[in-house]
Amino acid sequence: MAQPKWIDTHTHVSAVGPKGQARPRLLDDLLAVLDNSEADLRFVISPDGVECRRIIDDPAGVSESNRFIYELVRQAPGRLLGACTINPHYLDESLAVMREAFGEWGFALLGEMLQYMMDYEMNSDSVEKLVRLAADFHKPVQVHISTSNSRQHPSSFGMEQLVDLFGLVERVPEADYILAHAVGMPDDNPPVVDQYLDAVEQRFGSWPDNFWVEIRDFDSPGVASALARVPATRLIAGTDWTTRVGPPFLPYGCIFGVQSAEENPFPPGVSQMRELLARAGANPEDIERIGHRNAAELLNLRAFEREP
Repeated sequence: MAQPKWIDTHTHVSAVGPKGQARPRLLDDLLAVLDNSEADLRFVISPDGVECRRIIDDPAGVSESNRFIYELVRQAPGRLLGACTINPHYLDESLAVMREAFGEWGFALLGEMLQYMMDYEMNSDSVEKLVRLAADFHKPVQVHISTSNSRQHPSSFGMEQLVDLFGLVERVPEADYILAHAVGMPDDNPPVVDQYLDAVEQRFGSWPDNFWVEIRDFDSPGVASALARVPATRLIAGTDWTTRVGPPFLPYGCIFGVQSAEENPFPPGVSQMRELLARAGANPEDIERIGHRNAAELLNLRAFEREP
């Protein structure tokens, strides 16, 4: 039986461990996660840790950290896809690397836009210029929306981040937007994401055709809310999986923040994530859409969809 296809639009990788140790076999260790997933799994990757810090601290880091991602993607074509992470405070450097990443390297999206970490607003002149360029290249924009709707570092709440995004959407309505890791957390009555869905519906009247929503935690009560209120064509898998533990890295399907597979609230793996979608109310066609078809269409991965 053919392995199920699955695309995760949101993962973070670093060549340096949390204690400063180098990872000379990063690519091999990363591909081992894909090989052991029991699925035809593809990752969209963006910088984490030291590489992300360089984008924050140094204008030259914008290019250097994106080239780090490119070198990984170049060595695993089709299995790893690049996300272009920028810093609007370094506007010229960010525009330059976007042109290279999208025009020459084939990166899949702009993001993750880390406004909470880099201290900028989405609804701003500099971000508007960046997003217009992404739209010119027909690349979606992945925007951090707090999964927990809680304050992080000295940042805003998720609702404030969402309202800030609304302002940008009105500036650049032609762009496509991904609400990064918006569905997750064990909260119920109501799930956290319900507040976000309420806000979108109140602002736009119905679900905007240019909004996609990432599911981070497939065991979250919020999955059922998203299935009931967001078009099935606008839901994608974006788990925020990271290389912060290991190598060996945590198995795919471990939720953000756990330190071991045993700590995960469900057996990690694509088959269990598909089963959790079914339990939340997704039909077989919707499971295929969420697992890979929507992302393949959004990211223009036609070759992936044609494979048997």
